[in-house]
Amino acid sequence: MSETRPLPFGLILAGGRSSRMGLDRPKPLLDIAGRSMVGRVSDRLRPFVAQLLIATDRPELYADLGALAIPDEVPGYAGPLAGLQAGARHALRAGVRGAGLVSAPADTPFLPMDLVPRLLDGSGEDELRVAACSDRLHPTCAFWPATALRRLDALPLDAAQAPSLLRVMREHGFTTVPFPPADTGPGADPFFNVNTPAELETARAFAVSRG
Repeated sequence: MSETRPLPFGLILAGGRSSRMGLDRPKPLLDIAGRSMVGRVSDRLRPFVAQLLIATDRPELYADLGALAIPDEVPGYAGPLAGLQAGARHALRAGVRGAGLVSAPADTPFLPMDLVPRLLDGSGEDELRVAACSDRLHPTCAFWPATALRRLDALPLDAAQAPSLLRVMREHGFTTVPFPPADTGPGADPFFNVNTPAELETARAFAVSRG
């Protein structure tokens, strides 16, 4: 990252339903080797951002994270776009020119430690950059420049007819940022996300084996 470039905002997306986990406790708060999933994501973002945000409709659950909780403004469930729009509006109100925003989901406990620097490395001021591994895109892990934040801000969102995140990205235009495969226990993709109880146990076993 450039030494003179303002630090981006960091946004953790924690508004998912966790329906496949079959648990009352929100998935991001589940423990993996002594650290919550959302805490592990926070560890990857916090050193590289000016302010850490978390998109959630239950801010009281994340008070210990030390992030600013921002609720989305879309009734019902509109997917990650609702959280991204809330984060975009906060960043635009803050008015830090050129800072942009880096997003990541709360259920990805093994994200690359250099996620933020790599997404920003060599990026232009208006360049939306999306993480990928082994030719698979991970749209929720991305750097959103100010132009893309303004697009998110103006997006009419309705839970019943929300466009896909990838469609919004394609309409803006984006650059793919490749990340190398990494041993995460569940597979070779560092963007592995936990969706089921079986995946949670696999992630826990891997984290314990790594110490």
